[in-house]
Amino acid sequence: MSDFEDGLPIEEFIQALTSQLDRAQATMGLKARFGLPLTFAVKDISIDLRAQVEMVKSQIRIRPAGANEDNASILHFAFTTITRPMIEENTVQMQADEPSLKEVLGDEITDEEQRRLEWAGIRSVSQLKELQNQKSEHVIEQVAQIPALRLRAALERASRPHVSRVVSEGADRLRIRGLNLKQDQDPSVRIGGEPVTVLEANDRELLVAPLSHQMSGALEVETAPGIIATTELNPPSEQLNVSSDPYALAPDSQGGGA
Repeated sequence: MSDFEDGLPIEEFIQALTSQLDRAQATMGLKARFGLPLTFAVKDISIDLRAQVEMVKSQIRIRPAGANEDNASILHFAFTTITRPMIEENTVQMQADEPSLKEVLGDEITDEEQRRLEWAGIRSVSQLKELQNQKSEHVIEQVAQIPALRLRAALERASRPHVSRVVSEGADRLRIRGLNLKQDQDPSVRIGGEPVTVLEANDRELLVAPLSHQMSGALEVETAPGIIATTELNPPSEQLNVSSDPYALAPDSQGGGA
C-alpha cells in the first residue's frame, strides 16, 4: 500500500504546509529588506480539507476523501497575517555562499530526512552545527525522527571543511569561501600538490597568495591531519579581467572532506 493510500500523519501534513508558507514568507521578507515593491498581500488563508481520519497506533493519520465518501470529516485550517517586523524577525538570515544541507551532507541524509530537518526548522548547515554545539542531538533526533546513528554521521559530515566558491582578488590573491575552513590553527592550502601561503583565515573564508603557476589545478584545504576539502580550480577566461572574474568550480566538484 502506498503512503498516499495509507494516509499521512497529521503533523507531517501541517509541517509540510507551513514549510511552504515559510518559503512564501521568506520571499516577502526579502522584498521588504531590499525595498522591492509589495504589490499585494494575502490577508487570510482558510483551508477546508475533506479527509478520512484514522488512528494508527499512536498516530493520527489523514487521507483525502474520495468523491463518494459522505462520511468524511472536515478539517478546518485558518492562517492569518503577521506584521512586517514579525516577518523579518522570523526569517532566517542565510549566508550568500552557504551551501545547502544536501550539498554538504550528500548521501548521509535522504531527501525525506532533509524534509524532516526542514520541518524542524533546520535549513542550513550552520543551524545544524549550532544545535550540535549546544549538545542538542537528542532534540533533533526526537523532532526530526532521524535515527541516532544516521544523525551522528550527518553531524560529523557537516563539521568537515567544504569549499563552495573561489574568487580572484588581484593577480596574486585568491579568496576561498565555504564552511569549516579553520579549526584551532590555520589550515594548509595546496594547489596542484604545492603549498600556498595563507594570509588570512577564518571559519568561512581564506585569503591565499598563490604563485603565478598555481592559478589552476587541484585545490586542497586541510584543516587537520587527513581532514581535507578538495575541488578543481579553473582559471579565469583570458578575455576577462583576472581581478574581477570569479573562479568557477568544476561541475563534478564535491568540495567535501576526505
